[in-house]
Amino acid sequence: MPYTLPQLRLLILLAFTLLVGLGVREWRAGFPDAAERFERFDREDAVSPLVPDADAAPAGAAPRQAPGRPTPPPPAAPAVPGRVTPPAPATPVPVPAAPPPPAEPLDVNRADATELARLPGVGAGLAQRIVEERERRGRFDSPEALRYVLGMGPKKLAAIRRFITVRD
Repeated sequence: MPYTLPQLRLLILLAFTLLVGLGVREWRAGFPDAAERFERFDREDAVSPLVPDADAAPAGAAPRQAPGRPTPPPPAAPAVPGRVTPPAPATPVPVPAAPPPPAEPLDVNRADATELARLPGVGAGLAQRIVEERERRGRFDSPEALRYVLGMGPKKLAAIRRFITVRD
C-alpha cells in the first residue's frame, strides 16, 4: 500500500474540495444573475437591526445627534428584555419601468449593448456579454447562436425570439 490511511483521507478530502469548487464555478457560470444576487445578499443591509451599534449610547442616556441631522422618532413601544423586536417595515422603493421592447425586430449583429438591453429579460450585463461574444466569435448565424452567450438560456431566448433577427 503506497499511502497510509491518514494520507488517503487527506487525498480524499482534497479531491472532494476540488469537486465542490468546480461545482460552484459551474453553478456561477450557469446562473450569473443568481450568483450576483447571492454575493450582494449580505451587503444590501448596511446595518443590521439586531447588532448593536458601537457608537450607540448606553441605555437611559440621551441619544447623540449629528449636526444638521433630524432626530430619529422614538420607538413605538418599550423594548422587552430578552425579546428581539422586528424592524419597522421599509417604505417601498419605486422601481423604474422597463423600457418598451423595440417595435421592429432588432438585428443582433448590428445592435449595441444599449439597444440589446431594451429586450425583455436582457439587462445591461447580458447585453454587454452578447456584444463581447459577437466581437469574439464574429457575427451570429442564427438567433439560436445566442445560446453561446453566458446567461442566455432556452427560456430567455424563447422570450426574446420575436424581438430579434439576424441579417447579413
